[in-house]
Amino acid sequence: MSEHGSAHEGLSQLARAGVAGVVLGFTMFLIGMFPVIVNLNLNPGVGILQLIVILFGIGVMTLGGYIYAYATRHRAMPHRLREKIGLRLLATGYVVCAVSGLADVLGIGSHNIPRGLPYFGLWQSIGLISGLLLIAIGVLLYAQRYSPGPRDEHRPTVDPLDSE
Repeated sequence: MSEHGSAHEGLSQLARAGVAGVVLGFTMFLIGMFPVIVNLNLNPGVGILQLIVILFGIGVMTLGGYIYAYATRHRAMPHRLREKIGLRLLATGYVVCAVSGLADVLGIGSHNIPRGLPYFGLWQSIGLISGLLLIAIGVLLYAQRYSPGPRDEHRPTVDPLDSE
């Protein structure tokens, strides 16, 4: 370790927490999608608890991505329209994921709870993937870096000390 700190001097604590949130959320998402990884495959098909774990993992990933993008942006600059649109797309994508994932539980799916077990079918998968794409587009729009225009180097400078 050098005398100036760790090797990760470029990332702030908030940015590191965002990355940790993305990793934790992805791990939770994988456990929800494939519970056999941790030997928790309790019932055939997809249960309500499994759907909730999937959505919670997506939520933690989304929040971690937002925190990382917020921590690494130029906070002194005013918010741009692109960033506001990205933030709203991020939230809309999570709502699309939640509604499509819990469609049967909410009563808008084809396999409602009183008639049978929830079924994670093709349309719900398409809705979940669409929501994830909206979240990814939102994070990319929000996190796109500010790049100022090229400086005008041909502008004459006036030195008050040499002006006679």
